Amino acid sequence: MIDLNDIRRDLPTGFVDMVEGRPAEGDLTGDEWLEVLPRLVRECAQEWDLRAVGPIRYGMCGLVVPVQSSRGGAAFKISWPHVEAKHEHLALRAWDGQGAVRLLAADPNRCALLLELLDPDRELSTQDVDLSTEVIGRLLRRLDRPAMPQLVRLSTESARWAEQLRTYGTRVLPRRIVDRAAAIFTELGQEDGVDSRLVHTDLHDMNVLAAEREPWLAIDPKPIAGVPEFGVAPLVWNRAHEARQSHSIRAELRRRIEIACDAGELDVDRAMLWTLARCAQNAAGEAENDVGVDDDMVSWWVTCCKAMQD
Repeated sequence: MIDLNDIRRDLPTGFVDMVEGRPAEGDLTGDEWLEVLPRLVRECAQEWDLRAVGPIRYGMCGLVVPVQSSRGGAAFKISWPHVEAKHEHLALRAWDGQGAVRLLAADPNRCALLLELLDPDRELSTQDVDLSTEVIGRLLRRLDRPAMPQLVRLSTESARWAEQLRTYGTRVLPRRIVDRAAAIFTELGQEDGVDSRLVHTDLHDMNVLAAEREPWLAIDPKPIAGVPEFGVAPLVWNRAHEARQSHSIRAELRRRIEIACDAGELDVDRAMLWTLARCAQNAAGEAENDVGVDDDMVSWWVTCCKAMQD
């Protein structure tokens, strides 16, 4: 069983490999955080009276361990301190378990959370893509709240992404897509109310788990002060293999957007514009990446961008 008082020997090699060498986005590099991680886990375990009762699971930046606590069964999550994790606890607190995993306790200084225990083996990705898309649309509606002042603003990010596209985009994208995506960020990013709502920006069906109290709950928010239509985009880059096997990739991707927007009562045209821009920005990020361009991923981003065009 995992020993939370000395987790070093139980850290998954795959997780260590992903975090090592990362430059600091806050106070600690990946290497520095891995050095202090055992102490952080031990301190949280002692303060929250935690005992591990299951195996470690991990993502790109964080570990999750099922635990027993004074509150009963729970999930202990601790993350490398990066920009996208900074306000996770604020979003979860605002949702208060309505459509999302319930937050039981938070230690923002340690980037640690104690969460309601969900079923990690029952992701929404196990369901038919049409059902999962409809569920995500409904969740986008349920998670819609006024944005908190601490959140990163979509208007600010849109200006930055437009500049990133103009600087790096033409290295990997046709000029017409770069110009269109940059214009979308500039135009939609300056609209009234663009920073008004709390949005889960990474709501795909691997970030939705089954629960006892509700069929499906969102996890792992990367919150932004934005508009709900901005949150639809992960539906086109998630389950890409199924889209590639469809009769028409364009029709399949647009259908997903339409299903989600219908379920979430969202503006489908604006959702497609934001999705086009986000896919182009992802491609520009590949061009900016010092470790090299993933040509297959860039090709997929171009396909997604074209699918969102009229």
